[in-house]
Amino acid sequence: MKLAIIGHSPLALEAAIRFHLHGAALTWYIDQDDFTLFDSSHMPVDAFISDLGLGLLKEMNLNYSPAAFSWNEWVQRYEKPLTDYLKVHQEVRSDDVISVSKRFLAPGEVIPGRSRFLDLFRIIYRVNPKEFIEEQKEVNPETYKKLTEEFITSLTSTIEMYQDYDLVLDFRSDLSRSSAAASGKALGESRATDKVSYSMVALKKGQQMISSPALRDIAIIGSDSLAAEILLSLSTWLQDQRSNLFIVTTEDEPFKDFLLKATPRVAEKLLKIINLLEDEFQQEIEGFTKKLRDWQELDDFVQVKIPRPPEPIPRLNFFSGHNVTAIDELIDRKRMFLTLEKPEFRHGKKHPENNNVELKTLGVDHILIAHAKKDRSFVEVDPNEQGFFDVTPTRINLKDSWEKDLLIIEGIEDEIFKLFSPVSSH
Repeated sequence: MKLAIIGHSPLALEAAIRFHLHGAALTWYIDQDDFTLFDSSHMPVDAFISDLGLGLLKEMNLNYSPAAFSWNEWVQRYEKPLTDYLKVHQEVRSDDVISVSKRFLAPGEVIPGRSRFLDLFRIIYRVNPKEFIEEQKEVNPETYKKLTEEFITSLTSTIEMYQDYDLVLDFRSDLSRSSAAASGKALGESRATDKVSYSMVALKKGQQMISSPALRDIAIIGSDSLAAEILLSLSTWLQDQRSNLFIVTTEDEPFKDFLLKATPRVAEKLLKIINLLEDEFQQEIEGFTKKLRDWQELDDFVQVKIPRPPEPIPRLNFFSGHNVTAIDELIDRKRMFLTLEKPEFRHGKKHPENNNVELKTLGVDHILIAHAKKDRSFVEVDPNEQGFFDVTPTRINLKDSWEKDLLIIEGIEDEIFKLFSPVSSH
């Protein structure tokens, strides 16, 4: 059984360990998903480990038993030694995958009387020629000696290679860039700008946000698990009383679905930030009401000399039940403008006062878009193709995410063992 795993995540590592122990001939293509950007403070100490992984560490006279979970410790003491172990026994590649397809069959093509599984999967990947040559120096020294200096120096660009497999498991996360509009592209969104960030880039950008005159107003698009993580990453920026946050979401009640599935720790932290900002505004309203009452009791000739107290503006604004339909940038490139619309079939229950205008424009300094999808640009097979398993790891800030993912792996094992028998069964 020759098998390819695509993706870099705790779940991809777990799958690689399991199928190695099942005796598969394995290639693991590690991409650059930076899942360690997610907040780890809410994770249990035994997150992202398995008995199989711990057993292998024990065989190597290594131990992983942290007092509290941290990404750095997990990477250094669990992921790295297990990945190094797999590199010795299997093929682990960091090359970019260019294409995943069937070797010969076109999509939908039928082989009379046979299954499409008869045809292998082909993965084309890009190799750095310098690294490839150095690899040949160690693996095939005789071949390396035959390479002329002119040939070696001629390889100035990357080269493409391929391998064929019985099975392909795609474990990449749904963290690739998607549109600001849930329904498709927003008008003007294709224009490149450094004031709009997507997916994991948006999360990283949020973690780096520092309040400044050029960064007073920020919009988050979405209210799913990634949007929650982005909002939490802005906690330091929000401490400045001049920072204003706008959350635009198609949900009638923002974060309602997420809070039902979130880990208790994440849900608590998210609600704490939202409630803190709403309580802050309520206190300002109460102070304004008193000042306004006092001002109204003044004589007319005194009111002329004393300005009316300014009405407070909330620092957290929800545009619930809304779609982003356009993104524009001023010529001076200092502000971004979002065009928002709310269809009749949505109610927008959070901050309903923002629903009064059918079409509205929102000016901000930066836009953080949480909408994400799995990049299928190089996958040219049907997700339901026999032997191809398209698995999106559960977001780690959701309840029991790791347990659910391990069950998915077990289900894949059951499906594969209907096609191939594990080595131990022979």
